[in-house]
Amino acid sequence: MPSGFEVLLVEPGHLLRRTVSLTLRSLNTAEVTESATYQTAQSLCERRAFDAAVIAVEWPLPLEAYRGLTLIQQIRSGESACAASMPVAVMVEACTGELLEVLRACGISRVLIKPFRVRDVVDTIERMKAGMERLPPPRNGNPGAAAHR
Repeated sequence: MPSGFEVLLVEPGHLLRRTVSLTLRSLNTAEVTESATYQTAQSLCERRAFDAAVIAVEWPLPLEAYRGLTLIQQIRSGESACAASMPVAVMVEACTGELLEVLRACGISRVLIKPFRVRDVVDTIERMKAGMERLPPPRNGNPGAAAHR
């Protein structure tokens, strides 16, 4: 039975992406849409709403990683079909004070530092899902804001 909670998972690494995705599906925690690239993820966010996202971000920022933060900023500014308040977690190799400040400014729900256990991602998604059930209906007119099921 589908969980009804839709998550966008953006991770370039095939093994990690598939392991996390298959685990979330097998536990009926979330319906997962996978993306190996930021460009594909951005396109997906333009076309449909998600309830939450888990996005890989690199630091210091190589050119490609800027797109991960850009994707998060587009979601936060209402430039996607997703609710601007949608919970977003990031996966990083390491987290410096500078990166933490950037992520806080982007309204990140949780930072997962690699290596982490798949269970850490499952727990993160479960917390996001539980938090979404308690949120009041959105009032900002964002078409993706109605995506809370």
